[in-house]
Amino acid sequence: MKLLPKSYVSFFSSGFPSHVMIKAMDLGEGGNVFHSPFSGEIISIRKFKVGRPNRFAKTDFDVQIIIKTKNDRRIKILHINPYKSEGEYVNEGETLGEYISSPYTGGDFPHAHIEGIRLTFPKIKKYTEEAIGKIVAVNKFYFDIELKTFSEAGNLRGLGCCGGLLNASLPYAGYGGIIGTKIVSDLKIPNLGVYYSYRNRRKNLSLFEMRKGLIKNWEYESTFKVMKNEPIGGPALFESILSFKGFPLIRIFRKTERKEGEEINFWEYLRSQ
Repeated sequence: MKLLPKSYVSFFSSGFPSHVMIKAMDLGEGGNVFHSPFSGEIISIRKFKVGRPNRFAKTDFDVQIIIKTKNDRRIKILHINPYKSEGEYVNEGETLGEYISSPYTGGDFPHAHIEGIRLTFPKIKKYTEEAIGKIVAVNKFYFDIELKTFSEAGNLRGLGCCGGLLNASLPYAGYGGIIGTKIVSDLKIPNLGVYYSYRNRRKNLSLFEMRKGLIKNWEYESTFKVMKNEPIGGPALFESILSFKGFPLIRIFRKTERKEGEEINFWEYLRSQ
């Protein structure tokens, strides 16, 4: 799989079960078009209506693309309106299509949802909890911070927290991930309280949950709230997104009088809320 430098990457800021079960990732490049991380034949394209409520959505549909790679792996891609048709071949790095702002993705960073790959996580190599960034976008619902000081695990960069890279939407999703390290104790996130460590078998990955049993029972309980776009842990405060060789992104779901280009200390801001 080929990622373009400065791509946004997220594994655990979504509440859909494939993310919670470490089977999916979201990948976005900025702009309006998405380049295929894989080479293969497009064997299926399915457009479907989505009844999920989302005031930020610009369409009422989504698209599922299935790509068959040369090693016979089936890759599922969502949220992309393809330029190509079934039976055509797409090369790694070639433009696949345009992002869709569907009821699944509206209000989130533009991205493709990818399933069918084995996810591995690099070890932390540079750690700092300093989180100084620049405001790069402001609207009446949220504002975005591009971090200039960040932690690194392999080629992934993100908000330093609890010994690794924090990847989560809190407290909204009720769970999240710390990439680059293994945590067995409970952890505390400023202004959000204590989260409980959830044991998983992956190297260099820690999962946490707002209450014990949440992840284990996700598909029987929380999934129904996710499909209705209801919060698991409470109203959205912030989403922490990773970057591949670029600047990580934090989206804060609050109105602000601050302006684009201003410098901001994320942790100081969070503690003030």
